[in-house]
Amino acid sequence: MKHLCLGVALLAMSTTLRAQDSRDAQSPAEPTAADASLELIPVQPLPPPDDEAPRQLEEMVVTAQKTEQTLQEVPVSVTAIDGGFIQSTGSADLADVSLYVPNVRVDADDLGSPQVFIRGFGTNAFNPSFESSVGFVQDEIVFGRPGYFTEAMFDVDSVEVLRGPQGTLFGKNTVAGVFNVMTKDAVSGAGADGRIFYGEHGEHRVEAGLGGMANEWLGGRLAVLDRAQDGELFNAFLRRYEERLEQQAARLKINLVPSYTVDSELTAVISDTEAAFWPFQLFGLDADTRAYLQDFDPDIEDDPKNFINSAETPGWIEKGSRTLSWRTSWAPGPMGDLEDLETTLVLGGSRFYIDQLNELDISPANISRLDNHEDHDQLSAELRLTGRGAAPFGWGERVEFVAGAFWFDSSYTLLARVLAGEDLSTYAFTDDAFQLITGDGSSSSPLVLLQGLGPALVPLLENDYYQFDYNQDIRSAALFGQMTWYLSDRWALTPGLRYNREDKRVDTAGTAFCERTPAAVVPCIMGLLLEANDYDRDNLRRSESDLSPKLALQYFSDHSVNYYASWAQGFKSGGFNALSFNGEDLEYAAEEAETVELGFKGRFFQRTLSLNITLYQTRFDNLQVLAFNGTFFDVSNAATAYSRGLEADFVWLTPWAPLQIAGAYGWLDARYEAYRDAPAPIQQGIDAEQDLTDQRIAFAPRATATLTPTLSFPLGGLVLTAAVDLLYQGDQFVDTDLDPNTYVPATTRYAGRFTLGSQSERWSLTLGGTNLTDERVLNQVTDTPFFPGTYQAQLASGRQLFGALNLQF
Repeated sequence: MKHLCLGVALLAMSTTLRAQDSRDAQSPAEPTAADASLELIPVQPLPPPDDEAPRQLEEMVVTAQKTEQTLQEVPVSVTAIDGGFIQSTGSADLADVSLYVPNVRVDADDLGSPQVFIRGFGTNAFNPSFESSVGFVQDEIVFGRPGYFTEAMFDVDSVEVLRGPQGTLFGKNTVAGVFNVMTKDAVSGAGADGRIFYGEHGEHRVEAGLGGMANEWLGGRLAVLDRAQDGELFNAFLRRYEERLEQQAARLKINLVPSYTVDSELTAVISDTEAAFWPFQLFGLDADTRAYLQDFDPDIEDDPKNFINSAETPGWIEKGSRTLSWRTSWAPGPMGDLEDLETTLVLGGSRFYIDQLNELDISPANISRLDNHEDHDQLSAELRLTGRGAAPFGWGERVEFVAGAFWFDSSYTLLARVLAGEDLSTYAFTDDAFQLITGDGSSSSPLVLLQGLGPALVPLLENDYYQFDYNQDIRSAALFGQMTWYLSDRWALTPGLRYNREDKRVDTAGTAFCERTPAAVVPCIMGLLLEANDYDRDNLRRSESDLSPKLALQYFSDHSVNYYASWAQGFKSGGFNALSFNGEDLEYAAEEAETVELGFKGRFFQRTLSLNITLYQTRFDNLQVLAFNGTFFDVSNAATAYSRGLEADFVWLTPWAPLQIAGAYGWLDARYEAYRDAPAPIQQGIDAEQDLTDQRIAFAPRATATLTPTLSFPLGGLVLTAAVDLLYQGDQFVDTDLDPNTYVPATTRYAGRFTLGSQSERWSLTLGGTNLTDERVLNQVTDTPFFPGTYQAQLASGRQLFGALNLQF
């Protein structure tokens, strides 16, 4: 309640700030936000007589509404981070960037199945049939698999994080929000830039870009990335680092401007990643599991915060993508009452693959491995028209609009095998195996005395596995439109609507394989252990239609303050379980979200303070979740849930010229409204259930906050900059069943850096570090397959020191 009161107080404070700004203003009145919306970038004020320009915040231009606008104009809770800040903090991926965005969390440790959460809602993508609740868009191309979140991030111009349902303009599967990434374009003239980054634990990144406009009609830019690291997690059993990674990527953009009314851009991107797998540690070994594993590694331990594990399998993952896109815009000029017309066509095609082998039990015993292969192909097209014109019926000042059509076609295939290891022969006689087979969380195996017979059973395990075959085709089409109707120079109304139609076709099968005779007498061991049955379901079909509406009301006061209230809906597709062991209850329902926001965005103290605050409430129906069943994850819908809270961010150019302060704060209360058949901690028995109604949702910290003071001092022709980041994350659960062992207390981490560079920005040298106090924070804790009552944990990075050199030519 105190946080909600704080939000109301902050909203009220805007009126005080506006009044103070009015008293402080000594120059002619500034334009209102409605006036500023006529220009993409406001004209800079003339310098005062002493030729010293006043310090003012620069406008951040975003494309959150499919057209270029200043961040202050958009009636959406959005955080925009430019590429310069991303580089200065040493961020390597979207998980690093998310630390600076309130109420947002990205877990990218599983490169094939990253988890992205906004306002407490997201998707565990371990089951590949799940589509992400958070959309990913890069250079106007919508990408249809969660794995694109961990593709190479380089040559970035800006990252926009839109919170809340964005179905009207960005389509399905954006019920929680959207990451909208824009990369650098060719600029006038020719130039080159580069960045060399070296950090601890064998980390290095080399980025380079070259290009520009060769003449008025032709230009381009080529950017490349080479990245490598060893990481911190050391496998004491295999004597190797489990976070080792190598990544190479390149992007080519070719700009064609055949006339002053037509602008086209062809983009080709290639990205490849190779890494060790998985970066997990055992946690909470019970007595019988410890005794069993000590036969394979006498030094087995379960400290989840020491960056040491003992996995037997040299796991690996290879993933990558190939993307080709074409964007062309045509500005025909005025047509009747319509002005600033622009037609944009965006065509895109992408191929994405994952090949991986990893150990399911994360132990020195060879019990089971996952051999996984995924291929995804997609084609998309969007045609839209933007412009402005006279207000309908002469009511009001004008309208600005965007309308268009979208088409998406994808094909996805999965071949996954749960392989039996040779040590499954001895594991089959353990208490853990007995618990899985009987479903009793406390019983002891009466066969434990026969464990010595295990080696004799090894021949039975040769080529014994359970296989998943899953093929999915999606065809989706949509019509969308939105307009901002300026009723006066103070008031604007923004209605929007998207109609989406989707058809999904699936073939899926689960089959146990083994090489022995007669299998009818001795069934396949892995299928028996998993309690799996053979099944084959072809031509499963699901068709969905959805209307995603939006309505926003804005009031523009003097001194660039924009008050807004909005309401929006969105949906996420239903589908069919890709990892079923029996072929039953394959289908799950679509997820729907509805949100209401109230907020303001303002500039104060002669545009030296930017303050944005949003209060919101979101309600979800048929929340899609994964429930651990002892070995794998079942798909289900979790009835209803809600999230309510506050987001705020500010940037302040203080009266003391060298000092700038930026910060953000998020408060979050995300709970299950009704979830009576939720999965219970495994200690209560296999497939046990509990009532989580009115309980907190996992991955939803109560509060997140950042604070970054920055000092800059001129030194002759140089500039010295020092910055410190305070990063606070509130307490949270990091597994769906809210097991007390998955509770992570609140933590505060610090980062800092010193940068020395030329005033012309031709070069700069940065020395810095992240997590300077070496806090050990668990990102995720989940039940370990095959060892009921034991957990696998993933640890966030410890202290990292780095140096970076930036050059521009």
